[in-house]
Amino acid sequence: MIVDINSKKIKSDKGLSNLFVNANFRNLSINCNILKGNFYSDSFYYFPITENNETFSSLFTRDLNNTSHFYSQKFFDNFKKNKNSLKNFKDIFILGSNAGNNYYSNLLYFLPRIFFNKKTNLKLAIHRNSSNKYRNFIVSILKSLNIEFTFVFLDDDFYYFTNSEFPQFLNMNSAIEILKKFFNPKTNEEISKKIYVTREDSNYRKIINESDVVTLLRQKGYRVINPQLYEIEEQIEIFSNAEKIIAPHGSNLVNIIFCKPGTEIFEITSSFNDNEKTLEDRYLKLAQINDLKYNKIIAETVDVKNHSPLAKKYIHSKVLSQSNYYKNLIVKIQNISEVI
Repeated sequence: MIVDINSKKIKSDKGLSNLFVNANFRNLSINCNILKGNFYSDSFYYFPITENNETFSSLFTRDLNNTSHFYSQKFFDNFKKNKNSLKNFKDIFILGSNAGNNYYSNLLYFLPRIFFNKKTNLKLAIHRNSSNKYRNFIVSILKSLNIEFTFVFLDDDFYYFTNSEFPQFLNMNSAIEILKKFFNPKTNEEISKKIYVTREDSNYRKIINESDVVTLLRQKGYRVINPQLYEIEEQIEIFSNAEKIIAPHGSNLVNIIFCKPGTEIFEITSSFNDNEKTLEDRYLKLAQINDLKYNKIIAETVDVKNHSPLAKKYIHSKVLSQSNYYKNLIVKIQNISEVI
């Protein structure tokens, strides 16, 4: 069976501790354990399994990811049957990226680990579904660090990695501290101080009556931002210069980590189900970490008639139909008027 090894045992067992190298980030007191050698991993959970059937859930588990199925007899039997036929990659640095190309996950869970690489030339593994925008962002970072690299693209599968490196997932505070240390955009007086972030190109959580909302906001001096039209560096600059941000709940709100302390955030969202509390409070938590003034505007929900193929592939149909997280929104204009 697959066995989970906790951090305490890793430290006390020399054989286990030798599986890892420890790296730190510049002058910050942030360390990252990097699994190094031969191991197996999928490209969804990014949950490595050693050749001795060991896992390290304390290092490789992200929020909302339930990895309990890795310890079932059914999984072990299937893994043992197929592991010798898995595709093999050699000398890889596994950065990874969200299978559904979620910007929040890519920025906070996956990207910060890139700064613990010590090589000047590497093969970097990410998911094939990652956007060109995210790839361009990685290229820009590695270029600034004078690192030569090539991408290795992972599909929805299990792989065998040899002589490879797999950095742990960092906690939220450490990830944010690293990103803010590396990206320090300058003040730009020409950028609007009041912005509205639209989800007009999204398949769900769009504002149905957005034309009315935008008309009102523009009258009050707000600039409408569609993140899909901007490179990630440009998004960071826009958010870092803003003083007031209104936006529907969505992954592009992760950019508030670059806002100045005291920036006002107004999140348009619905009431989520009881088991979605982590999702509901996601941007409240980021605002608290970054000393921002967070406010919530509750909107009504509207069912989405046809979800995208990507959503249907990675999200259970029952969740898509029942969760308010995957519905569109109608916001009362009066509620918007009160905050602007």
